[in-house]
Amino acid sequence: MDTPLFIALILFVYLVYAFCRKQRSLLPPGPPGLPFLGNALDMAVKYPWLKYAEWGRQYGDIIYLNVVGQSVIVLNSAKAVFALLDQRGGIYSDRPRLVMGGELAGYVHSVPLCPYGTRLREYRKLILEVVGPRKVQQWRPIEAEKTRIFLGALLESPEKFRDHIRHHIASITFLISHGYDVRPENDPLVELADRGDQGFSESTTAGAFLVDSFPIMLYLPRWLGFNWMKKAEKFHRDMEELRDIPYNSVKEQVVKGTAIPSFTANLIQRYKNPSSYQEDVNKWVTTGFYSAGADTTVSSLCSFFLYMTLLPDKQKKAQEEISCVVGSARLPDFNDRESLPYVESLLKEVHRLNPVGPLAVPHKSTKDDSYNGYLIPSGSVVVPNTWAVMHDPDTYPSPFEFLPERYLEPHNEAKGINSDPRKFAFGYGRRICPGQHLADDEFYITVAAVLSVFNILPESNKEQVRLPDWSRSEGYLSSTISHPDPFNCRIIPRSHEAELLIRAGDPSRQ
Repeated sequence: MDTPLFIALILFVYLVYAFCRKQRSLLPPGPPGLPFLGNALDMAVKYPWLKYAEWGRQYGDIIYLNVVGQSVIVLNSAKAVFALLDQRGGIYSDRPRLVMGGELAGYVHSVPLCPYGTRLREYRKLILEVVGPRKVQQWRPIEAEKTRIFLGALLESPEKFRDHIRHHIASITFLISHGYDVRPENDPLVELADRGDQGFSESTTAGAFLVDSFPIMLYLPRWLGFNWMKKAEKFHRDMEELRDIPYNSVKEQVVKGTAIPSFTANLIQRYKNPSSYQEDVNKWVTTGFYSAGADTTVSSLCSFFLYMTLLPDKQKKAQEEISCVVGSARLPDFNDRESLPYVESLLKEVHRLNPVGPLAVPHKSTKDDSYNGYLIPSGSVVVPNTWAVMHDPDTYPSPFEFLPERYLEPHNEAKGINSDPRKFAFGYGRRICPGQHLADDEFYITVAAVLSVFNILPESNKEQVRLPDWSRSEGYLSSTISHPDPFNCRIIPRSHEAELLIRAGDPSRQ
């Protein structure tokens, strides 16, 4: 090689190295990675939110990861989350490319994963027309009626409480969204929705599939039959059925003139000759109405039953408050909510201790930005670590204890202590869940009713209850939507009068 050419090559390599070194010095701190792979293997761990929180304690509330050249920014504090995702929502409202969940499973146009733009704004507008803060009260009679049926189901077969929870939330949501009254057992649409929810949660779990880190794997021939290929086919098939079957059923009913008024029926009647785009919007927004909120509320209710099984003193305090305010001759209703501060605090603590979405669905930055002097490159995947936010001891002292009392201290929020965790539970900025008010109503009325008439007890009186190590998410699934592991408990009426009240309030058992 000629000497001038050799010198030029050395100079070029040095300049590239110096530029990369300077760029790295501007990025947030983070753990070192491997050549080429970066931190890809570090992210493929069980309970990634715990790993991110550990790094946060070491490197700070904003950390940088490199995943095969893709910049990933993890936010471990409420301050960082709100500074970027709320105050600069115009930069951080897009979604990153999710190969398995978005492209292969087909959820790229679903409400949670839809890229920011016209389609998403239309989704949110349509949903808020039905369950926005000023609209949600119209559904409270349905929620109250379905809750009475739920209590009756718990009375008859308490050992099936998880099945009853799922059926209960589905019965409310499908009636509103599709005018569909689910069957008491083995309902085909509920089973379809369960498969779709499970597929979405699994396919979007961080680090679960190598194809997300190595998109070049998309070009591998399908005859190789790798496990991720088989799963992708199943995820996609379940997605199509969940998106199309309930919608097409209502469409047929509208044509026949037999459709029950519902969100889906109203859309079909509004757009009598929809374009293919509009029909696709209609399908996805009606699918999202159910799937985006139902599974999360199911998880919250399962956590409630778990905590009451393990923490009888908290259950007793809530029951005493309900007895004092409501009495024993009727069930709690929505008008009682403001008079039940301990119950309200209990709801908040269920949201906080093991959040349904420990990692919020990732955002994407659309241009270069900076925070606290650090560069956030355009195109970065931005991951809000909701679990870390809800276990920050500066915000929530004794973060691994279940303490509803923490929210009763006056002026706590003004001091920045024990703030309402629902600010973090439903997403952030312009991607906050549009159905949060309906989910909150469902959660309240169900919990208050169950506490008023049932005791939730360990499986055996002789059993010594051991609290899980919640600092390690013990007893919970590692998934996008994190449910408690299966557990057993006893659910018995608080009194003979409570049993009579349950039977009298359940129209299906009269």
